[in-house]
Amino acid sequence: MSTTRCGRFFFNIRSEQDLIRDYSGSVLPDIETAISAALVGGLQIRPDAGCLRHPQQFEITSEDGKLVAIVPIDY
Repeated sequence: MSTTRCGRFFFNIRSEQDLIRDYSGSVLPDIETAISAALVGGLQIRPDAGCLRHPQQFEITSEDGKLVAIVPIDY
């Protein structure tokens, strides 16, 4: 598990063909909280709700652009 602590985390969404970047991010206390937020967010994403086709995973990055976690989206 990463040791990234308190900072802004970005929740980019990867689909089969696209990467939708999160440009605003969220300030969270640690990576564990960011992963929990992605798990909850993944439950709210539906493949038929909007322009994103078949979202597969969140790619969580830190403020410096480092990939810190990949969280599958289950629906």
